[in-house]
Amino acid sequence: MKQKSIVKTITLGGLVLFTAITLFLSTSILLDLFGIREHQGNYVPLVIWSNFLCGWLYSLSLLGLFSHKKWSVVPLVVALFILMGAFTGLLIHILDGGPYEDKTITALFLRIILTLFFSLGTYVTTKPQL
Repeated sequence: MKQKSIVKTITLGGLVLFTAITLFLSTSILLDLFGIREHQGNYVPLVIWSNFLCGWLYSLSLLGLFSHKKWSVVPLVVALFILMGAFTGLLIHILDGGPYEDKTITALFLRIILTLFFSLGTYVTTKPQL
């Protein structure tokens, strides 16, 4: 029981931080706030919109996780599929010769890994006791 509490605390803390960063950065790039768009260089709109949508899915998952709902893992799994689709779209964009930044590949890959870990943490936290 104590391990479940530790996993939940780590998952909640990490997901809150990750959600805030995701929503701030994606919104700032989409709306060109604070000059962040200039610092991003050649950003790929598909990736930014995917991150923005995933930020809201993370928020929905947080609501469920705070409320101890079993469905809170579902938005994270949906976000995982969206990110994998965005990664595929990014690869197609690159192969077509579209402009991009190398850091986009790394960031998207890390986002997929983190979302997977948050999904697993949420699943472990909300699964019924055996």
